[in-house]
Amino acid sequence: MIKRGEVYLVNFGKKYNSEFGKVRPALIIQNDIANRNIDAVLFKGVSVLPITTNICGGEVRVFLEKRESLESACEVCINEICTLDLSRIDKGKLLTTLTPKELSEVSTKLLKHLAL
Repeated sequence: MIKRGEVYLVNFGKKYNSEFGKVRPALIIQNDIANRNIDAVLFKGVSVLPITTNICGGEVRVFLEKRESLESACEVCINEICTLDLSRIDKGKLLTTLTPKELSEVSTKLLKHLAL
């Protein structure tokens, strides 16, 4: 089962204009109640945040050091939240899990980005 705070390889498909494309790491941001029950629902959408190695910092990015199966330092792109079908996530390829501090920073920046 996937869990909030885990990073997997995700197939974002073909790039369209400014959208992210290709297979790249992404952070599972969806809550674990939905993650646990995904097999019981018809629409198997999972909310994720893409990750990029194009480091630029700022209010809509969270920096992650190279570690475990992350091949290089990278940033979580808070402003690119999207929901994809579960089949796009390579559940056999857990790259890393965010620390509580990192996940807290993601949550804080996501709330600010969504004006919640």
